[in-house]
Amino acid sequence: MVKVFGHHKRRYAAARRLQVALRHKGHQVGRQRLRTAMRRRGLHALQPKAYTPRTTDSTYGLRCSPNRLLDQPTPTQANRVWVSDTTYLPLASGDWAYLCAFQDMASKQVVG
Repeated sequence: MVKVFGHHKRRYAAARRLQVALRHKGHQVGRQRLRTAMRRRGLHALQPKAYTPRTTDSTYGLRCSPNRLLDQPTPTQANRVWVSDTTYLPLASGDWAYLCAFQDMASKQVVG
């Protein structure tokens, strides 16, 4: 068990895959017993981190635009002031989609 675990450099050897590898070598072992033996020896498979795209570059060094709404009174009529934000969404295919929503500041409804 330790040899097979070390051979895969802790990346492949979760209990199910380790059980299959040991069966190919002629050893009959149950998954629960294998999991218990791994836990006793402190063997844990490494889990790769999920890919997260970097969408913001805070070190570009350019000047930011001022927020001109901070000094203004809160709007009382609809369709006078809209704000927006953009975000990214992971898709099941592994690709990314971008979402941009527009919100009316007076009614707090998404208008686009």
